[in-house]
Amino acid sequence: MKDMMSAVLTLAGLGLGFGLLLAWVSKKFHVEVDPRITKVTELLPGINCGACGLAGCSSLAEALIEQKTSLAACIACSAEGKKAIIEVLGLFGEQVAEKLAQIAVVHCNGGTRCADKFKYEGLSDCCVASQTMAGYKLCQYACVQEANCVTACPFGAIQMQAERLPKVDPELCRGCKKCVKGCPRNLFSMIDKKKKVYIKCSSQEKAALMMKKCKVGCIACGKCVKECPVSAIVITNNLAVIDYEKCVGCTKCVSVCPTKVIAVV
Repeated sequence: MKDMMSAVLTLAGLGLGFGLLLAWVSKKFHVEVDPRITKVTELLPGINCGACGLAGCSSLAEALIEQKTSLAACIACSAEGKKAIIEVLGLFGEQVAEKLAQIAVVHCNGGTRCADKFKYEGLSDCCVASQTMAGYKLCQYACVQEANCVTACPFGAIQMQAERLPKVDPELCRGCKKCVKGCPRNLFSMIDKKKKVYIKCSSQEKAALMMKKCKVGCIACGKCVKECPVSAIVITNNLAVIDYEKCVGCTKCVSVCPTKVIAVV
């Protein structure tokens, strides 16, 4: 009995000793965590999908606090969540908000208004349709209308319109760029919402030839170039191109475009 009590006391003493040692080590080597990291982590979706390129939501929160990335990296976070995170981030949040304000736009205005070379009856897939005899549209730059972008968008932000052209809902688009990657004709790009305007055409053919194929494309008339007060538009390869570093989003170019190919987000 005496030996048993001695063993129990010895084990209790060891347990107490190790407990005190662990408490001392924990206090000695404790690393202070920025409380904002915890707050931001709680506001992120918490699904740890890794789409941002980091190990998980806590890693993204830490990178945001250290200003190593922008909140645009998280495609799963809701608009309300992003606003709350921006408030937590303070002044840096304002910079993040600038980076967040991006939307996908479609650089084609043709759809059913662009003439066909032949009737396509193959698989409902843009990649297949664009490779079948170089695409069934007369314009080699035109959308082939098989809606890969609609399928690719995880947020339901893209829908096909009556003229069989994809349209992006600016309220639903979260700037994930999946439509950009998924379009075989490279008709999608990302622009800052504050810039407001974009060119709904990608054709680089001369106006006379292009108009035989599509009457709603850019004719490179140069009226937008003359109207722009900050010289943000130039004609390159028979197509109006906007320099978003200069663009102030005044939308003056929209009203003078004869084919209505310059659109507002």
